[in-house]
Amino acid sequence: MKQVKHVSSYRKGHPNPQKFRENYFSLNGEWKFVFDEDDAGLLKGYQHQFPADCLTIVVPYPYQCEKSGINLPQKQCDVIWYEKELTLGHCADVMLVTFQSVDYKTTVFVNGKYVTTHEGGYDMFSADVAPFVTEGKNKITLRVEDTMSIDQIRGKQRWRKDSFTCFYTETSGIVRDVYLERLDRDHIRDFVLRADYAGKTLTAELAAPAGTEFTLTLKDADGKLVKSQTYAVTEENGAYVMQSDAVTGWSCENPYLYNVELTLARGGKTTDRILSYCGFITVACKDKRFYINGKDTYLKLVLNQGYWEDTITTPTEEEMIGDVELTLACGFNGARMHEHTPSPLNFYYMDLYGLYAWQECPSTNAYSYAAYRQYFKQFPRILHDHFSHPCILGYVLFNESWGINEVGESEEEQKLTADMYALVKQTAGGRFVISNDGWEHTLSDVITFHNYLDNYDDLKRLFDANLETVYTGGNAETVEHYKKFFAGNYRYQGQPMVFSEFAGIAFEKDDGKGWGYGKSVKTEADFLKRYGDMLRYIGERKELRGFCMTQLTDVYQEKNGLVTMDRREKVSAAELKKLHDRFE
Repeated sequence: MKQVKHVSSYRKGHPNPQKFRENYFSLNGEWKFVFDEDDAGLLKGYQHQFPADCLTIVVPYPYQCEKSGINLPQKQCDVIWYEKELTLGHCADVMLVTFQSVDYKTTVFVNGKYVTTHEGGYDMFSADVAPFVTEGKNKITLRVEDTMSIDQIRGKQRWRKDSFTCFYTETSGIVRDVYLERLDRDHIRDFVLRADYAGKTLTAELAAPAGTEFTLTLKDADGKLVKSQTYAVTEENGAYVMQSDAVTGWSCENPYLYNVELTLARGGKTTDRILSYCGFITVACKDKRFYINGKDTYLKLVLNQGYWEDTITTPTEEEMIGDVELTLACGFNGARMHEHTPSPLNFYYMDLYGLYAWQECPSTNAYSYAAYRQYFKQFPRILHDHFSHPCILGYVLFNESWGINEVGESEEEQKLTADMYALVKQTAGGRFVISNDGWEHTLSDVITFHNYLDNYDDLKRLFDANLETVYTGGNAETVEHYKKFFAGNYRYQGQPMVFSEFAGIAFEKDDGKGWGYGKSVKTEADFLKRYGDMLRYIGERKELRGFCMTQLTDVYQEKNGLVTMDRREKVSAAELKKLHDRFE
């Protein structure tokens, strides 16, 4: 494991180095757990008296995985319940419980009383439980509903009894960390940091009580003061800008992180203090190219689906680090975080090591009015949760028309993607937004395409002609007899072009139960020859400014990773790096 210098806000065991407060404690560990097969728990009053014959689960791992202690991957139950007993020595003005992710619809009770309901399996939510707790023993109870509905935002989670094609074991319930913070009534309710390298500004967008004072402090990697500035908080939601002329930019070549401190005070008394960090970065798409801090940059990405054998989608800290180090060792400079939302700790390690990210909104698998409404609610919250991470270059709204299956011809579905694009651009800053990764683009800052033709000659035959058609104002197929670059009347407007899914090569020596794209190979040499052949075509198309190969790891039945699902090497990282180093 590489030796790295952590930011000052990092603490082993704390799940989010961007929002560290000293006064917190983890609620991970053993919780009571029950399957509510008949959805009778509310009638039976589980929120008041939990069943005596309950199971025990280890949070934050879903019951479908081994590390949870239950390990029932084939068990499908629409309603499950959790309960945690905790003893509080004292209660503060605000007792904030944060759930980093609960899949999918959660109702929170404390000591039998209703607190809040949250819908969405990929974003964080918090609840102030102070009005419901007392000193001494208390109970937090959750009712979680997670159905197989195909118009639910579910990413790669299957909606059938068994896994199939590229859809895998579902995850239900608590799947990320849970923790409690004791806070003063005057506290920082929320914030994001925008660290712009071109403008040399650090902006804190802050939610805090009016009448307080906010101090923003910037320190370098060694803890030396760069600048500190105090502002009067005159409204509950405000933006506070700090100018600093001499800052170092963050990039994959130099992932320089600054330490940040946010302090709130009233009448000279400090009421809240958060340690965080930032990286100064400016992302631009212009002249058909990507510029990061003014430097023309080629994106060499790998598809990362975020699955592990023993934890499914809830990796340990060591597993997160391992994947970041593996990605860099293979010569990639980024990862497309495909159909899932990593934890803030995972993004932290991408910030720390210097690895670019594309963040995606997990998909539904059918279009409906309910899905339409949930996209507009959930993805802005997902984006907001992780906005301060410098590694995130851009956002993918949809993937391969999943959940918008008729977008090629449907004006209603085209409007959905265009409206989502406009909404995300309001908050994305200079980051780019991709409307529909793979094909059938509408409004989009980058045009991407997917194809799994497995040799140079076939790629050249299809794309030499079709790319020229696109560049000259027409539409053309990304996959023969299947999908085109653009939906409806949308056409190319001079955006950067990225070949964002290809390869997916499987080995014949795999267990025979899985699959890959194209013909399988027998040896590592065969793999490198075939993959190198595809890269040769990409390299010849000089106007292409990035690629994303499929994929970093095997995922269950999909056996086309560079390593197995338990991270055993199939292809030499050093040899892959030689191929990727040719692209600049």
